[in-house]
Amino acid sequence: MKLLLTTLNAKYIHSSLALRYLKAYCQRDFPDIVVKEFTINNGILEILGNIYRETPTIVGFACYIWNIEMTLSLVKKLKKVAPTVTVILGGPEVSYDQVEVLGKSRRGFRR
Repeated sequence: MKLLLTTLNAKYIHSSLALRYLKAYCQRDFPDIVVKEFTINNGILEILGNIYRETPTIVGFACYIWNIEMTLSLVKKLKKVAPTVTVILGGPEVSYDQVEVLGKSRRGFRR
């Protein structure tokens, strides 16, 4: 099982400590775990291609106010090209309005 942890940072100079903490914590149980970071300035298809080429079983996205809309759009596209991938959304923006985000996931991410 390959696990990919990712996020869309606001700038290239930003780095997600949360993803690195998760990787360190999960490394023993999931040795095939990868962290890839992008920015909101990357093209969505470029990001999608990078994620797809990793051939992950599970993709975990760190969601923040500056990336939630682009992340949700990316997840919809990812589920179209890799329908069996499991997507996990985490971070402060997801917990702000879980009902709405889960509702979007039922409408937009599932077949």
